[in-house]
Amino acid sequence: MSGSFREFDMYPYVRELLRRRFPASKGWVIKERERRNGYEPDYIVERRRGNRIERHIFEVKREPKARMEHVRQVNRYAKYLSGPNVEIKSKNIIYPAGADVSGLPPDIRALKLRKFNVGNQNSRPKKKSHKKKSQKGHTPRKKSAKRRRNWNALL
Repeated sequence: MSGSFREFDMYPYVRELLRRRFPASKGWVIKERERRNGYEPDYIVERRRGNRIERHIFEVKREPKARMEHVRQVNRYAKYLSGPNVEIKSKNIIYPAGADVSGLPPDIRALKLRKFNVGNQNSRPKKKSHKKKSQKGHTPRKKSAKRRRNWNALL
């Protein structure tokens, strides 16, 4: 999905991605941020191990380039969400495909959603020609009314 999309449009795909990486069968709980509070990350994935809590922090951005503001934001979340019995296992920022993440420090992982793309926003995709070619003995394949699911749309 290139072009115009909101950060909010990415959330269902991120949740599906997180559920595949952190299955409930292994004790992982995915907590989504309440939209009222600005001091929580978009997603926190955590599980209890004895008296300790392991947490992964995920922040979703639709920006075409990673900025230091994003890094400061995720580091602030990690500071607020850590504690004596809480271990922050990873800090992650999720960007659309095509985003430039070269400026991120090594302690913050960047994940890219292939379903969304932020390439050159000004250029429009070229339209394909729909000219019918007559080929002897060729019968065109009928298009199915059912939409096919692209299982590779997520990371």
